Amino acid sequence: MLFHRSTTLAVFLSLVKVVSGNGLSMAIGATSNWGCSSSQRSSTPSSTRSQCSGSGDFLCGFGSSSLCSSPQTRTTPSGDCTCPLSGWDMHKTAKVCIPTTEVSQCDCGEGYSFSQSSLKCSQNTGSCSSSQWWHERSSSCCDNNWQPDQGTCPSGSGCPTDWYWHKTYQQCRPQTPRSPEPDCSNWNSNKMCCGGTTTPSQGSGSGSGGSGGSGYGGGSGYGGGSGWGGGSGNGRWAKRDVDLRRKSQLLFPQTDLDKMYCPGNLHACSILTSSNSDEWAYECIDFATELESCGGCASTGEGADCTSIPNAMLVGCESGVCAVYTCQTGFTANGT
Repeated sequence: MLFHRSTTLAVFLSLVKVVSGNGLSMAIGATSNWGCSSSQRSSTPSSTRSQCSGSGDFLCGFGSSSLCSSPQTRTTPSGDCTCPLSGWDMHKTAKVCIPTTEVSQCDCGEGYSFSQSSLKCSQNTGSCSSSQWWHERSSSCCDNNWQPDQGTCPSGSGCPTDWYWHKTYQQCRPQTPRSPEPDCSNWNSNKMCCGGTTTPSQGSGSGSGGSGGSGYGGGSGYGGGSGWGGGSGNGRWAKRDVDLRRKSQLLFPQTDLDKMYCPGNLHACSILTSSNSDEWAYECIDFATELESCGGCASTGEGADCTSIPNAMLVGCESGVCAVYTCQTGFTANGT
């Protein structure tokens, strides 16, 4: 028989709107929440809000205005609308760039910056000639059609995708203004290359095991102990918790949205708040064990509500799959 405590955490929208350099303060891999604030939402026309009723749709906030980002409102950017390289489209009517997901990167390319006034990528300006473009990250000018003196990277070093090793500068340089930001985990901003000791990427982490546990979920919920970390369950149950968390991380890796709102290996599912039917919040859920969102967010149809299985009496969620342990009188499980 399996019992567990559902651990949820409501997180209200927190907006980041500082954009500079070639994206978000030029921080490599930085993501931002482009969702609409409550004040923007309240002033958004009902006709715009009604466009965002589908799964994955959201209101995108820019300044004092908001736009609906949905498959129906987005299209491929046209020639006069330069948008970030990945995860962005053009709004069909406003003719500006909008993200396809609420939490996303904003990488316009090494020679561009995202303008919050035009809501497009604009080419950087610097003290360069008309045949060059300004590279903010290296504070140098790059030729538009150069054929640089390329060399071989020193041992232990390398260049990011669409970058090359410049033999004269002894640094990596982007091939074009639209070359993406460095995509290596060991980027050296002083030497302008990928090299040195690899830095582990920031991802879903969990508290350590042991009898006491630490961090999120160290001894909580499933295996005895209580609270978010620092629980007092015994070592056997703590080890079981660690095994469950590791398995959950493999089956259901966190997305950028999950990492922004939820600790450990939990996942963010959108819910309507009880105080305001037009205000959204996030609930942090373990897809591997949560009865009402087993295997994914039940609110979006990706997961299942195991408690709604007809004629089932005792149910569980095992590794993201609903399991029926006992049925109501007169019924038997059919194995599906």
